[in-house]
Amino acid sequence: MAAEEEREMSEVLPEEILKPFHKMPVRNAATVLLVGSYGTGKQQLAKAMVDVCTDTGLKLQVRTTTSLPLPEENTDTRPRIDYIVFIIDLTNRLSFSTVQSAVQCVDVEYFLGRACFVVTNAKGTSDQCVEMEEVSRLADMYNTMYICGAIKEGDSDERTTLANRLLRLVEVSAGRKNVSPLLVDLTCRQLSFQEEQTEFYTV
Repeated sequence: MAAEEEREMSEVLPEEILKPFHKMPVRNAATVLLVGSYGTGKQQLAKAMVDVCTDTGLKLQVRTTTSLPLPEENTDTRPRIDYIVFIIDLTNRLSFSTVQSAVQCVDVEYFLGRACFVVTNAKGTSDQCVEMEEVSRLADMYNTMYICGAIKEGDSDERTTLANRLLRLVEVSAGRKNVSPLLVDLTCRQLSFQEEQTEFYTV
């Protein structure tokens, strides 16, 4: 397995690495890229994010892909990607493998507050085939937060809550808030850690 991962990483060419600053930003506009395998609810999440953005004054574009790197032929017309969301479904092993491969095609700058992992089906369902510990290790490896939420499963209120949380992160990464994306990322991860410790010590 380790040999396969090393081989896959060596196949990623420098020009295929997705970089956040190779294009100029557009005022009051942001583009989000949702990365996830088929069946992870990318389209539902994209629609929810656009819906909650209607009254913010931000022109939001949400793009989706099942894999990285992105096609080279669209590089010139593709907008600058301000934020990346990697979607992992704990009941879908392929979704985890897809994200493991995709993060290798992303510039390190994205992992300074311009990306996150969204984890679905994390409520201890019996058909989970990805351990939460695996996701936690991946997030730690890239110093990036993960957010547990509902996209396909659950009611629309949960999906809207997740979309709103992601939208706040996107606004920071797009420069609409007077705060560093890295600071927000570190703060969110610290709060998440404290919540986990509270749950651990609660009897």
